[in-house]
Amino acid sequence: MKRILTIVVALVAAAGTTLAQQRPQYTQYALNNFLTNPAVGGIESYADLRTSYRGQWAGVEGAPETFYVTFHGSIGNPDNAKTSPKSRKSNKYGFSSRNSYKKAVPHHGVGAVVQVDQAGLLKTSTFNATYAYHQPLTRYITLSSGLAGGLTQYNVDVNRAQVLDPSDPYLVGGNLSATKVDVGVGLWLYSPDFYVGLSGMQLLKSKQEIVASDDPAMNLEPHFYGTAGLRFQTSPDLAVVPSIMVKATGNTTPAIDLNLRALYAQYVWGGVSYRHNDAWAVMAGVNLNHLFDVGYSYEVATSSMSRVSAGSHEVVVGFKLNNAAKVLCPQWVW
Repeated sequence: MKRILTIVVALVAAAGTTLAQQRPQYTQYALNNFLTNPAVGGIESYADLRTSYRGQWAGVEGAPETFYVTFHGSIGNPDNAKTSPKSRKSNKYGFSSRNSYKKAVPHHGVGAVVQVDQAGLLKTSTFNATYAYHQPLTRYITLSSGLAGGLTQYNVDVNRAQVLDPSDPYLVGGNLSATKVDVGVGLWLYSPDFYVGLSGMQLLKSKQEIVASDDPAMNLEPHFYGTAGLRFQTSPDLAVVPSIMVKATGNTTPAIDLNLRALYAQYVWGGVSYRHNDAWAVMAGVNLNHLFDVGYSYEVATSSMSRVSAGSHEVVVGFKLNNAAKVLCPQWVW
């Protein structure tokens, strides 16, 4: 029975992710790269508050459900409202000319991430606090470095398990749980036209296990992310933004997410996404005003899950707080 439960926990831990990755995955990662890279913290001229719900594999009992809240803002940048891209000479849609761009100001960024992921019997809760420093390298290019630190708690609700022998001594004592230290680092190179990011999360391997086992699936594995995006201004009112994210752990083949979005007049956007050997998705969103924006995606599995799943749904809601420049569309992380 002990071995069976160990296998069940390992499978549930991997259920919400691709290629045995332990961290949640998101279709709309381009809307919130702060989730995987602490160097993004404080990148905008306003304080960014963002929340999301993802329901994966609709119709499958025990399928993953993920909820997050993130918050980050800048410190020590009093000229942000003047030097943000929004302040450049712009047309009626807010897109600006490169010639009027002003060099960014060195500044700090602080933030926090709360994530809760429920997959079957396993609930994973994570809290991280972050710090970043943004240093201009040239008139157009800025490099940010960031650190993240916090805790990840795993909890297996044994009471919900359907077993043949409820009197099994291994099930006595209620839920199984473990708390692990979570540390991450990141770099983010960005300009008005592109961004490139590298980061590592869960960099500390803890020896504490939920279930005593030598199975590597039960360890807290380091996760590495490479991200890049380009912004093509095809006309004064239309921008096209392709992006890519490569995700890898120490014991799996890298997973690749491709994203293509089109932004019209800074107000509405739509796009498609493809995750290699796993799923494709359509997505759309709207920036209602300088305070509020929302995005939605519908994902269809291309793996064996397509036979039993009715798709995955993801909603992202953002709030631009203390937005003195009245920025409508995020200026640095599009």
